[in-house]
Amino acid sequence: MKTGQFSFLIIIFILCFTMVPNTSEAYGKSHEEKQLEEFKKGNDYIPAEKAIVEFEQKYGTKVNLPRKLPFEPTHRFGNIDEEGRLKLHFMIPGKIDKSPTFDFVFYVMPEKDLDTFINASDKAYTLKSGEKAYYRQHHKHFHSLTFTANKLGYHFGSNPDKIDLDSFIEIAESIDERFEVK
Repeated sequence: MKTGQFSFLIIIFILCFTMVPNTSEAYGKSHEEKQLEEFKKGNDYIPAEKAIVEFEQKYGTKVNLPRKLPFEPTHRFGNIDEEGRLKLHFMIPGKIDKSPTFDFVFYVMPEKDLDTFINASDKAYTLKSGEKAYYRQHHKHFHSLTFTANKLGYHFGSNPDKIDLDSFIEIAESIDERFEVK
């Protein structure tokens, strides 16, 4: 075998081994993982714990989150929106054509900003803490609860088929110590 042919074979052999790892990186993510990355990017989401720390530093107060959530989320994202509210998104992404996505969006804000979420038609409930909670059925597929706890305003909503009013009240009443975001 000539030296030129041998060198050519060695180069091809090396290229094959260096290209194999690169192809696994390009094809290593599932369609669902790619969709989740696009979802995070499209919503300017960062890890929830990082968003919480940013909010606490901005307002100089500790955020207390519910110890009870409607499900055990596999993903926790967040950001601080244009109005300065902490937006947390807890979710279990569904598989395409197999199961629905379960998600729960939770806003935390300075107490003074809560008025924008309360409407005269809201039904008022009293939490165990003595604070008022305001429930609203926006339409048949969405309802929300707005309340004050630990000198912050809280607002969250969901589809009533997934989370009922009693569960909303339980979630609100579970806000008395820090929920560990993983």
